[in-house]
Amino acid sequence: MQASDSENFQQLVINRLDKLSEDFGAMRTDVNALKADVDSLRGDVDSLKNDVEKLDYKFDTYQGASDQLVRLTTTIIVAAASVVILQPVLQAIAPAISALLNSLTAAQ
Repeated sequence: MQASDSENFQQLVINRLDKLSEDFGAMRTDVNALKADVDSLRGDVDSLKNDVEKLDYKFDTYQGASDQLVRLTTTIIVAAASVVILQPVLQAIAPAISALLNSLTAAQ
């Protein structure tokens, strides 16, 4: 009877070891799949990093162009306002300047 119990125990241990071996094999497969996923993610992160660097460059270029456009627009507005404001002022004081110049040339 003891031999039968011993054989049953050995068979039970062997069955459990086989199950553990199968579980470890499945875990190995899962770990390999996880490694592949991590490698894929690493590639995706590198690609995103490159995309962000390109976007930073484009944004910096856009920002520089935008600043230049604002300065140009301000210059045009100031020039147009100067023409609009100075023209009537110069027309108003033109007779006084002519009279002053005439009196200076007559005095010589």
